[in-house]
Amino acid sequence: MATVYRRKYTHPLPEGAEQLMQRGRPKARWIDSHGKVHIEDTTVGRDGSPRIVILSPVYTARYRDASGIVRFVSTGCRDRQAAEKVLSTLMEREDKLRAGIYSPADINGMSSAKLPLAKHIAGYIHHLKAKGSGDQHCRQRRRDLRKVFEACNFQRLSDLKCEPAEMWLLQRKQEGMSARVHNGYRASLMAFSNWAVQTQRMEFNPFTRIPVANEKADRRRPRRPLSADELNRLLFVAPLRPLADYGRESIAKADADCTGRSTWTKQKLDIDTIESAYQRARKVLEDRPEMIEQLIQRGKRNTMFYMLAAYTGLRKNELANVRLKDIRLDGEIPFISLEARYEKARRGAQLPLMAEIAQRLRDYIKQTHGRKPGAGTKLFQQTTTLRAFNRDLAAAGIEKVDSEGRTVDIHSLRHTFGTMLARSGVIPQAAQKLMRHSKIELTMNLYTHLDLADISSAVQGLPSLAG
Repeated sequence: MATVYRRKYTHPLPEGAEQLMQRGRPKARWIDSHGKVHIEDTTVGRDGSPRIVILSPVYTARYRDASGIVRFVSTGCRDRQAAEKVLSTLMEREDKLRAGIYSPADINGMSSAKLPLAKHIAGYIHHLKAKGSGDQHCRQRRRDLRKVFEACNFQRLSDLKCEPAEMWLLQRKQEGMSARVHNGYRASLMAFSNWAVQTQRMEFNPFTRIPVANEKADRRRPRRPLSADELNRLLFVAPLRPLADYGRESIAKADADCTGRSTWTKQKLDIDTIESAYQRARKVLEDRPEMIEQLIQRGKRNTMFYMLAAYTGLRKNELANVRLKDIRLDGEIPFISLEARYEKARRGAQLPLMAEIAQRLRDYIKQTHGRKPGAGTKLFQQTTTLRAFNRDLAAAGIEKVDSEGRTVDIHSLRHTFGTMLARSGVIPQAAQKLMRHSKIELTMNLYTHLDLADISSAVQGLPSLAG
């Protein structure tokens, strides 16, 4: 029989509660933090300890659904008549479900429509994690959805509409938002709504009409690869620079017009001065051998990080998750096995290594991890930061941004790998496989950078004119 009632639940006795008997019933009396006196019934818990009995302030509806299952649903009402009205609505819905007027999908949609969007976002993020999405991807999706929903004042699924979201994106574009960021927000909205449709929370995706922005026409930070000479200079300064920073000489500022400490500065490192600064730092820090060793190891780590990024195409986050058990150097073909859960595309891959890189990696592991390291140990306990990379670029004399506005960052080493493959004459299909791209256009158009000298050599190889 359907009814409404206030549920009882128990709770441990509050600290300082006094147990007593009133009219033959055990009670507990205590004073809360606001000075209010409470007196409640008590009972004995399963462990034999006394517990207070608390009556819920709201009514619960008890009824049998269309499947014959007894349901207990909180009405959220403190008034009995209001709770009975909620129960009547629930019973009417179940009657229509039995009669076939409503389908289970309709009922599911009705229930979902009452939940705040925060509940649906939490469910969507749980779905992403269940299918193996990375933490960074989940955080980005949650951040995008919350930002758009709050800006458009969306509170329930029924509030989701294309026009407010499209207007917000347009306003952000006028404020300078790039096409790439626009497409990121659109992808988050589309993925969330598609999930809501698949789980029968919504009937259709309201954001399908939001257009895709043209990223090719609005590239804000085009990257460039390093030339062979630049890469060699970077690998030369990387092991020296962390310690050499402490051996820089003090020089007078050229524009100083007063005396004192502010007229002096540290000399900048470059290819010509870094070795002498390195040796000077060893003398300056000779009473701190632990610090010297720490800085030397940091330089070795940065060097190996750059080397693997430039000669395997591994991304920063992928390199950060490479473990010693993933590195196979003793076989005929040395390679790194990248687990699917750590790869961006979640496919996994085996990346062959040059013989020289394999030998340097073998030496690095012995020097850094000892002769018998644990198989689950990460290759890099800490990854190279962008700040350290920029300092190494400056010491190597490499421009951060060139005359064409192209920039160099850690991901540029992946572009360097793709470009070196093309310049080495690797066939496009092999380059695509090594770069782990789903489309060859991405390998050829975005990660391969050929300059005038490269294409000129191709022209010079054409057959000579007759006569």
